[in-house]
Amino acid sequence: MLKTYLRSMCARILATQLSAIPAGIAVAESKVQDPTLSGSALYSFQLPAQSLEQSLLAFSRETGLAVMVGAQGHAHLDAPPLTGMFSIDEAMRLLLAESGLQYRRVDGQGIVILPSPEASAEPALETRIPEDVRPLLEEIEVVASKRRTNLQRTPMTVTALHGGLLQERNIDSLEALAAEVPSLQVTRNGDHTASMLYLRGVGSDNHTEAGDSGVATHVDGIFSSRVQGSAVLLYDLDRVEVLRGPQGTLFGRNSTGGVINYHTARPEREWSAELSTSMGSFQEQKLAAVANAPLNEDWSLRWAAVRHLADSPIEYSDDSVYARAGDRYNNTDLYSYRLSSAWQREGLFNWWLSYERFEDRGAGSLPVVDYDTPVVIDTPGRTELDQDAWRSRLELQLPSAHTLTYISGYGITRRSQDWDADRTGPVGSETDPALYHQSNRTIWSRYRARQHEVQLKNSDDQQLRWLLAYFHFAEKNAIRFDLEHQLANGSGWGGAPAHSFQQPDRGTRMSAVYGQLDYDITDNWQVSAGARSGRDQRYDRGGRNIACPDLIRTDRGGVLGDIAVNDASAAADQCYVANYNDVDRAWRSTTVMTRVSYQPSDDLLLYLLYAEGFKPGIVQDGASLQGEYDGAGDPAYQSALAALIRRNNSGAAYVGPETSANVELGFKLGLLDGAMTLNGALFDTCYRDLQVSGIAVEEDGTELIRSTNAPSATIRGLELELNWASSHNGRVSGFLSWLDARYDHFLAVDNEYPDHGRTWNPGADNPEITNLVNFSGNRLKQVPGLSLGLNYRHGFTLTDRLRATARGGLRYTTSMYFDEANRGNRTGWLLENDSGHWVEDPAGATRNIDRRDAATLLNVGLKLQPVGGNWWLDLYGDNLTNTLLASDVHEADVATPAYYYNLPRTFGVRLGLHFD
Repeated sequence: MLKTYLRSMCARILATQLSAIPAGIAVAESKVQDPTLSGSALYSFQLPAQSLEQSLLAFSRETGLAVMVGAQGHAHLDAPPLTGMFSIDEAMRLLLAESGLQYRRVDGQGIVILPSPEASAEPALETRIPEDVRPLLEEIEVVASKRRTNLQRTPMTVTALHGGLLQERNIDSLEALAAEVPSLQVTRNGDHTASMLYLRGVGSDNHTEAGDSGVATHVDGIFSSRVQGSAVLLYDLDRVEVLRGPQGTLFGRNSTGGVINYHTARPEREWSAELSTSMGSFQEQKLAAVANAPLNEDWSLRWAAVRHLADSPIEYSDDSVYARAGDRYNNTDLYSYRLSSAWQREGLFNWWLSYERFEDRGAGSLPVVDYDTPVVIDTPGRTELDQDAWRSRLELQLPSAHTLTYISGYGITRRSQDWDADRTGPVGSETDPALYHQSNRTIWSRYRARQHEVQLKNSDDQQLRWLLAYFHFAEKNAIRFDLEHQLANGSGWGGAPAHSFQQPDRGTRMSAVYGQLDYDITDNWQVSAGARSGRDQRYDRGGRNIACPDLIRTDRGGVLGDIAVNDASAAADQCYVANYNDVDRAWRSTTVMTRVSYQPSDDLLLYLLYAEGFKPGIVQDGASLQGEYDGAGDPAYQSALAALIRRNNSGAAYVGPETSANVELGFKLGLLDGAMTLNGALFDTCYRDLQVSGIAVEEDGTELIRSTNAPSATIRGLELELNWASSHNGRVSGFLSWLDARYDHFLAVDNEYPDHGRTWNPGADNPEITNLVNFSGNRLKQVPGLSLGLNYRHGFTLTDRLRATARGGLRYTTSMYFDEANRGNRTGWLLENDSGHWVEDPAGATRNIDRRDAATLLNVGLKLQPVGGNWWLDLYGDNLTNTLLASDVHEADVATPAYYYNLPRTFGVRLGLHFD
């Protein structure tokens, strides 16, 4: 329907030979980052030499863009032949080269053909859309199906945000992205500088090197197990695509919750440069630059960089270590740059290659009660995180229009970090054995990842389209993570006030083959089927948890000395191995997808989907060694260690895989003759053995991250997305997400209140494990029942030479939980699991110990841009309601819980320059 309307509209405008259009609405000269209007998007043209009118109609059919002609005397003009792959700009310049005409882009409308400035007495910088031309939405292309397709004709639940939209709404972080995507939640961890993703309630809060999210992140086709770099600091992106639901057949790295694909901007065949700078609240400073250079007609380079600084909103108490606002926890100190190369030979190959560097020098994220309550800091925050990533994609054009693609990537991440875990100890507590003190320090860590992927597919215009691929990924991790957790009596967990977690060789390997078939039964009906089969391995070699009877202070240099094989074999002042983590487990899996789609008209698509997802098991800290030995050379020790490792491989040091099966009914609807789209999905997802992680307290008081498998959970929901060209200058977009995500069956011990879990949940009636409680029926964490977003922007003319675009964004979420226990409030009394008696809670009563209330956020902005100019000025205000929106809780069993919060109300200004 939409393309038919475009063609008829173009023919009507061409036939009536519209004259030069009087002043009114500005024509956008700057490049739009939407894929359909981006210079980086290439289209295949096979146009013979013919009349210009016929060539423009064919151009519209191929690109899906409206072509509006405001030039006289074109009816008898001819256009040269156009054969090969070209961007929109290249194609238009070639078609109009001998016509004496020029073209301009109209934001959200398409392309307007105008007389050259010499041939027209009217100014060409301003145009007005004819009254009989309806406003249109630009078509958006995605590659979610591993083929370039129109979003409205892609039978998948995909949210696509193009680069221009990311810039317009100031979406420069993962947290800002989550506010634009239905059912996506993001939280941050402090002592590992990690982002944790939840999509439709599926994710992971295991932030360690063993953690593995149910939401897979890909940057330019490369799986990113460490969510950093382009996945956190968003800059110079062509688009972001978020695929919701299990993705088990089109991606080598299977996922149970969904996939986030980041597509960086590609080098273009034109000289250009961009520079922008921002200043805002909390001394925020951001500088971004892009330079694009074509070296010849086949080879181009692109360089992009960003530097982002901001002070912390946190206040330190007077007895804290001194730190200026720019060096306190929750500050921002990020830097990244990317160099990419694109080399293309028509009909032969297309090779894209990039190198990216990312650095984080911030103090780290810290949970707080609120921004008005000072924190007590004795351990200054310090992060040194460096990430280097190399990515390559080589596409070879084979006979019969087949394409062979080789994707490869290599990444290395290094991190060290100091983090204050107690936020109550004054300066001196780190050396005074009579004061409580806890600090978490990553002494060193290194993560090395490699990926190789080969894809073979036939052309997109076949009735039967097929894709076959092989995927291999390996990551090797090494880390030393020290904890000082000295109690006021000088003791600590299990009598040891310090632990050193040393994992010299912990990693993963995964390999898989996957493929998909799409068959057009008729012009209206299509069926698809796909499968993935693979092997996933997790291992830990030589990992040890070491307990020490004294603090691991800097004055000792972190040297532990001789380490005993266990507690029973240690001398009075000797460190010893508390846990042995050796394990090696592998899982094989096969997941399938089937789909039928029906398109009765150009403006309606219906599809019914069944898809499976698989997430491999994860390793965790293993068993303790019992008995007394003479050292590592003792034969009895060697025998006991071998038995312990067998125990680890039998389930003591890993958690099994989780699986998901999703049934989804979706629709994509075009309305108002191409001025509106409404997309939606109704889904029911069944999860088995859902991996749940949290801080568990061992019998000796040691706190470890422990994971378990919740036997079953069901997530039902409805998602809607709206885009509406409400007028030639107005745009409305929004989403609504309703989720009902609950555990069907889940018995567990309350991690925060192991002895008092029945305060909030009924007992499991297991006399052998009195602390076992029943979480069945509880809501999954990080799942608001209802969330919605609404954006509106409107462009208007201030003067003949200056235009403005005003925008506003509203976000609303209902309450959600941060823990499977669904505790909510504390009354001041606790129910003992063993006796059934109520006892007084030493932490007292308080609200929302693991729950976030409903919240509303409001953002506004005003962008000024001269007509035909090369600069823009943007004024913005974020979180005007000054809402403290928590993304997670740190501890629920303390008197006043602390939370990871968003920023309070902020204002700022951005200035940008563009050079052709």
